[in-house]
Amino acid sequence: MQNIKTESNRVVDRRRKPTAAEQDLLLRKPVNTLAIVPKSEKITVTARKIYNVMLQIAQKQGVERDFYQARLADIAVGIDFKSNNTELIKQYFRQMATTGVEWQSPTTGDGARWSISALIAHADLVQRGNEMVLEWSYAPNIKQELLDPQRFAKMSLQVLAALNTMASVVLYEICCRYADNPGGLTARQSWAWWRPVLTGAPDSATSAYQEYKIFNRDVVKKAVKKVNEVTDLEIELIEHKAGRSVQELQFKVKRKLQAVAEPDRKIEPVDLKTIGASIKAGLQQDRAEKLLLKYGAQALDEALIVMHDRQMRSKMEPVRNPEKYLITILQSGQFGLPKTADQPAAVVYDTKAERLKLIERFMAQKRADLQAMFQEMPEVDQQKWIVKYDQESLAASGAMRKAFQTKGIASPIVRPAFLKFLGNELWDDGWEKPTDSELIDLAILSKNEQQVADARSGSKVRRSLGGR
Repeated sequence: MQNIKTESNRVVDRRRKPTAAEQDLLLRKPVNTLAIVPKSEKITVTARKIYNVMLQIAQKQGVERDFYQARLADIAVGIDFKSNNTELIKQYFRQMATTGVEWQSPTTGDGARWSISALIAHADLVQRGNEMVLEWSYAPNIKQELLDPQRFAKMSLQVLAALNTMASVVLYEICCRYADNPGGLTARQSWAWWRPVLTGAPDSATSAYQEYKIFNRDVVKKAVKKVNEVTDLEIELIEHKAGRSVQELQFKVKRKLQAVAEPDRKIEPVDLKTIGASIKAGLQQDRAEKLLLKYGAQALDEALIVMHDRQMRSKMEPVRNPEKYLITILQSGQFGLPKTADQPAAVVYDTKAERLKLIERFMAQKRADLQAMFQEMPEVDQQKWIVKYDQESLAASGAMRKAFQTKGIASPIVRPAFLKFLGNELWDDGWEKPTDSELIDLAILSKNEQQVADARSGSKVRRSLGGR
C-alpha cells in the first residue's frame, strides 16, 4: 500500500524522490550530532536552530571547502544588521564556538564513534558593501561527518522552526532517525543519559532534574506533547522499570497518516525580532529567551507593546524593572490569544495590586472548583490521586515533603500544590491562566460587589442617622 498524504489540493507520495523545493526544507543531520551533550555552558534553543540553518547551508556548499559563508540576513532576521547592532547574533556564535560538546549517536554502537569539539571552529562577521556576511568553519574531527554524513536523519527545518523548546527540538531530531525504521523504536538509554541531551545543559548534581518524576513532568512530557502537536511525527514515551523505579527510557515513533504540510518554499532564517525588541526594552538576552520560550513570540510581542505604552505615560510611575513588569502582565494569560471579531479589547490594569488581586480571585475560584470535584470522588479515587501526587510531583525532600508526611494534603502549604497538580491532570493546559474575558468579568463582578457593599453601608448609615 502506498504511503501517501493529501495537503489541500495536492497529494504527496513519500516514496517518490522529493522535489527541489522540498529538498530545500530538508536537513541531513548526522546521527552522531543528534544527541550532543554540552560540557561547559548551556546551548539555547535559538542557537541550535541557527546552527541547523548554518549546517544546511554548509552541506549545500560542499565538504571540500575550508570555510563557509552566507549573508547574515539568510541566517537570522528581525534586527537591523546595518546599524552595527550585531551583539545579539554574536552571542549565539560565541555559544557555538566556546561551548564544548560531546558528539554521540543516540543508538549504542551506531557509527561507534565519540568526539568532542565546539559546535563550530570559528566565526567571522565581515562587512561587504551594504551587507554583513558570516564566515565559519568546523573542527577537522567532525567536519566530514557533518557535511557528508553516511548515516543521517532527514528532518524538516520548517518543522524545527515551529518547535519552541530545547527538549522538543532535540526529541524531534532524534525521533526522525527512527521514524522509518520497521520497529519504530529509539534506543533504550538510562533516563540520566537523556537529561543533558534534552535540556541542552551540562549535567549537574544541583540540577532540579535529578529526580526522574520532576524531569519527566517538566521536560519529557512537555516535549512529547509539543512534538505530537506540531510535527509530522507521533511519539510515545516508554518507561523501563526495575521494580517501581524507572531506569531507562525509549520512544515509539511513527509518522502521522496526515502529515504536517511541507510548504513549497525555502526555509526562512531564524527570526530574532522578539528577542531584539526585548533587549532594547531593557532585558538581558538570556532572560528574554526564557520569556520567549515560556510564553511564545506573539504573547511577548503584545506584552512589550503594552509596556512601551505604559512607559510613554508621563503621569504614571516609570517601569523600574522591565522584566518583572513583563512577567507580571504575561502571567495574566491575556496575551498571545487568537483574536476574534467580537473579542473585547484587552484590559491591562495599571497597578500591580489590581492585577494580582484579580488573578488570585480567579485562582481561588479554580481551587474551590477542584476541591469540590475532589470531595465528590469516592474515597478510593481520592487516595489514588494522593498517591499519584506523591509519586509524580512531590519533591523527595524539603518543607513540602515534611508537611505532607505530617498532615497530608490537609497541610495549608501542600493543599494548593496538590490542587494545582489535580488541575494539570484533569483540565486542559492553560487552565490556571485567566483569559481576557475572564479578567474583564471578574473586574465587573468586583466593581458590582463593591457598589452593593457601598449601598448597604450607606443604607445602614442613613438608618442610624434616622433613628436618632
